[in-house]
Amino acid sequence: MRKLIEFLKRLFCKPKPNTMKETLLNAGSFFSMTTLQSFVKNFKTHVKDKKSSAEIFDEDGIIDADGKTDYRRAELFGKNFLMELLENKGDKEVVALRFYYALAPEDADGNIKDGGKLKPRLFIVPVDEKGKDIRFNKAGMKDEPSGDGGGNGINCPRQCA
Repeated sequence: MRKLIEFLKRLFCKPKPNTMKETLLNAGSFFSMTTLQSFVKNFKTHVKDKKSSAEIFDEDGIIDADGKTDYRRAELFGKNFLMELLENKGDKEVVALRFYYALAPEDADGNIKDGGKLKPRLFIVPVDEKGKDIRFNKAGMKDEPSGDGGGNGINCPRQCA
């Protein structure tokens, strides 16, 4: 019976990345353009009142080695994720990637989740030869396209190596 259960788990369960390399190669998630635009709007609203990058990218509660509050410095996106964004989208040739600054809700582990605290994040959108964002439908949904761009990379300082 145990062997049957193990076989069924392997057959039907999506394996989780079991190595750091797999985690890094696949870092990133797809989001709809509507979601991306709402996060970018959050960022624009937030930045209007700020005078320094420290005020924009401050990481509440993260203390560095010198005892000072740390700030968001980087976000890592995996090769596999970026290659998927660089693939041509239907009849549109992807010639570049645009990186948007945004504020998105994060959980305590730094993952983008509804209801979390707004934190600075980067989002990536494929761009055509005219410099326009390419809309595409990663999930194959008819109503709200899902996957017009990506985000949710591994952020630093929380997850720096």
